[in-house]
Amino acid sequence: MGTSRNRFFLILVNILLAFNVLAVISILFSYGAQYINPRDAWIFALFGLLYPYLLILNIFFVFLWLFLRKRYALISLIAILAGWKQLNTMVTLPANNPILLPGQNISLTTWNVHGFAGQMNVRGNVRSEIIEYLSEKNPDLLCMQEVRIYEADVPPVFQRMSRAWGLPYHYEKDYYSPDQNNGFNGIVTFSRFPIIRSGSLDEQPKKCFGIYTDILLGNDTLRILNIHLASLRLRQSDVDFYYHLKKTETENIRIRAGIFSILRKLKLAFFQRADETANLLKAIKQSPYPVLVCGDMNDTPFSYTYKQLTSSLTDAYREAGEGFFGSTYDGALPNYRIDYILFDKHFKAFSYEKSDVTFSDHYPVSGLIMLAH
Repeated sequence: MGTSRNRFFLILVNILLAFNVLAVISILFSYGAQYINPRDAWIFALFGLLYPYLLILNIFFVFLWLFLRKRYALISLIAILAGWKQLNTMVTLPANNPILLPGQNISLTTWNVHGFAGQMNVRGNVRSEIIEYLSEKNPDLLCMQEVRIYEADVPPVFQRMSRAWGLPYHYEKDYYSPDQNNGFNGIVTFSRFPIIRSGSLDEQPKKCFGIYTDILLGNDTLRILNIHLASLRLRQSDVDFYYHLKKTETENIRIRAGIFSILRKLKLAFFQRADETANLLKAIKQSPYPVLVCGDMNDTPFSYTYKQLTSSLTDAYREAGEGFFGSTYDGALPNYRIDYILFDKHFKAFSYEKSDVTFSDHYPVSGLIMLAH
């Protein structure tokens, strides 16, 4: 009896060890997501998207082996610690904030307002509620993405917003070349400070993925880059499939077709964001002024996009935020922190806040930024 029990235990250990090795290989692949361009090997980007789940899986194995065979716990523990930089992007501790100096500070809010359609398209038009909320927020700079105006005469709508927020200057650009009398669908930056120059960042096929505005802050000129990188463009059928799969409700759904549909869109989005990131880095490098970058990057802190941008920019969440994970998106994929405030060496973040309001499928992100000479 004892021999049979020992043999069964040995078989169980070997099976668990095999799964543990797969979990370790997977999390190591996820680390590659930050360093390998998706156009070279997009599979790493996919594993990067799964990093939080792979982290939990490896933590599970650490505790499991502590009960079964303690020395095996080192397998996943070493793999986890090897990704310390990725782990570090998820957790922030209260920092010693710089002392603010008068006249050098900017309160900034960035928000993907989801076309003013409400969270998950279930609340109807919430434009008036968002306008009221931002009036109370009272930022100096407001960067908005997915701004949808259905009125044929767009300028008066923006003028009303400017008056409501006390932000007299603004620049807007459609994602695509608009048809006449077709309203507006694009990116907008509102400013309390004069805008002396503006323009757009375009990607083929003639899609705008960002705008820049040069603003006057006292005697200084700053460049604000308001960005919206490529999304997955999931159809409602993809979203429904994802939630059915998440709830393990697999009856009457085509699993293979659903998975391949999402994978194709993930791959395309990875490629597009890699190209947009290259163009964005070029724009940052060529800027003659200190640079603030904000907006909806549609990519996680475990991604190639994030790594490329934060090689020269600082993440306000990392410098002035606190807490764990900090998800800014409440949609299907990717349900992580994908909205950012980044800045170059000329700035310091004094505060960072994500507001849990439900007017959109994104949460607004705000920061108090100091220009440090």
